[in-house]
Amino acid sequence: MLGKLIKYDLKSAAKIFVLLHAMYLFICIAARLFYMNRLDFKDVTEPLVLSLILLFSLLTLLISALMIFTEMQVAFRFYRSLFSREGYLSWTLPVSGPQHLWAKIISGYILMAADLIIIAAGILLLVTGNNVTTAYSMIADDLTNELGFSLGTFALILFITCLVSAVCSVVMIYFSVVIGQLFPSHRVLGAIAAYFITSTVIQIISVILMVVFGCFPGYDTYTLQGSAMTDYFLKLIAISSVLMLVITIAQYIAAHYIMKKKINLL
Repeated sequence: MLGKLIKYDLKSAAKIFVLLHAMYLFICIAARLFYMNRLDFKDVTEPLVLSLILLFSLLTLLISALMIFTEMQVAFRFYRSLFSREGYLSWTLPVSGPQHLWAKIISGYILMAADLIIIAAGILLLVTGNNVTTAYSMIADDLTNELGFSLGTFALILFITCLVSAVCSVVMIYFSVVIGQLFPSHRVLGAIAAYFITSTVIQIISVILMVVFGCFPGYDTYTLQGSAMTDYFLKLIAISSVLMLVITIAQYIAAHYIMKKKINLL
């Protein structure tokens, strides 16, 4: 039954998710064919730099919009399936409360992970042309010396970290939606407020931990090179990972408790 619930959630979200992400890939392919492949990096001019800045600024806005859309879709499916009129039907199924919750977590994570993978694929389409890779090879050694590892390794670590943190994002979204149900007259507003308050608290805790462990970005950070930069980067990821794990577990327990004890769903 858990598999059927996951399949139903994904099927409900698939049409618009696939449509928007297909449009994103189409835009990336078009940008590759009609712009990136025609660039000549042997002659770097101010118009070239400005056009690249404009392209990647627009790409950043597009990626941000896609990620926000996916998060909203995950939140909407969770709310609609468990707390709206559709939710009354969901709770009549021969499925336990924890199964409902885990089905939503798994389906939500699949959507978030697919979003990240498609976004990464679009970026790769833009930056893997022969002219771009040739230009990068000219600075690859210097960049590797600065980072302590290759740009590819850096990107892979960052991508895996984002995939792992997607679980945390899903749980935080669901936690915020559940908190919103404690305010019957302002459920949506309560959920939005809970999300932003939670995000702010997490950011404050992150800053405090970075200061405590001596990895808060500062002047010394910008002078790090090679192995020192690698150690700093890995230390930062380790602190963030532990913090995300603790917060995710706490939010899951809190959401489960509220749904079971306060709004009598589980």
